[in-house]
Amino acid sequence: MKRWAQTVALALLAFAVILSAQGREHVTVHLKWHHGAQFAGFYAAIEEGFFDRVDLDVALIDGAATDEVLAGLAHGAFDFVLVDPSRHLAAVARGVPIVAVAAIYQIDPAVIFALPASGIRVPEDLIGKRVMSFSTSLVVPAVLGRVGLSVEDVEIGPPSFDLGDLYSGFYDAWTGYVTNEVRRVRNEGHDVHVIYPTDYGVHLFGDVLTTRWDLVDADSDLVARFVDATLDGWIWVLDHVEAAAEMCSRWSPDSDPLEQLEFLRASLPFVHAGELGLGGMSDHRWGDMVTMMVDVGLLPAGFDPAVAYTLQFVRESYLNAP
Repeated sequence: MKRWAQTVALALLAFAVILSAQGREHVTVHLKWHHGAQFAGFYAAIEEGFFDRVDLDVALIDGAATDEVLAGLAHGAFDFVLVDPSRHLAAVARGVPIVAVAAIYQIDPAVIFALPASGIRVPEDLIGKRVMSFSTSLVVPAVLGRVGLSVEDVEIGPPSFDLGDLYSGFYDAWTGYVTNEVRRVRNEGHDVHVIYPTDYGVHLFGDVLTTRWDLVDADSDLVARFVDATLDGWIWVLDHVEAAAEMCSRWSPDSDPLEQLEFLRASLPFVHAGELGLGGMSDHRWGDMVTMMVDVGLLPAGFDPAVAYTLQFVRESYLNAP
């Protein structure tokens, strides 16, 4: 009898979910990485009903936002992708018809860091050293370029996710998030010297919310509703940090809840940096990123940044940010 009652309850719940989704437009979002505190605003928008209020049924897909994912976005496999701006711009330069509609991280938390034994404290100390960096990352070439150096002055090793390669000395320096890898290194008992790109005039967006131009042209109202609800989710996170961290743990059940809380707290200053407002973008910031990428050979000369983004969905949204 008990099992029968549970079966009926589950069936009623499933039916309720189906009914609640009726009349709502389905939207798919490919995240930049695996589930965690980096995407807390999306979880809040789902669980607190901000997407429901604008008649959207949103599904999140975790995993790396690769060039193949951006190609899938252009062909309709996804409706939105969260991606590094440098990868986004490189894809646009190749002719992929995608467009950035909001910048979730106003400041990229990616930094260059090293253990004290390496002797690395400033960019000039990187000369001749082995640095872990990904090919799409603008951080190392942009920082080096600001002090008159280039990537030819360092050795860029193969990508790694194992910080043991830093501890062992296989790498002299590492490119990673100050909100994540740097925090982990310190939590594991190591001192660390950090080179912040902003100290050298390198101001990059972090996670950029990207869609395809044909969706903007065909249904700008859907894009506007999605952006507004997403930013409402982040506003909620700013006001409910501990509850938001619990959400992140539910979406990433194998993670450490304390780790999620620390990651989220460390991330919020990069999400709500104040200069442009939550989700905001500007012609100047995009133009500066394009100039840096052209200077280091990651974009062709004459590339027009205006083809890669639109401000129409954030001009009103960020005015309402706290």
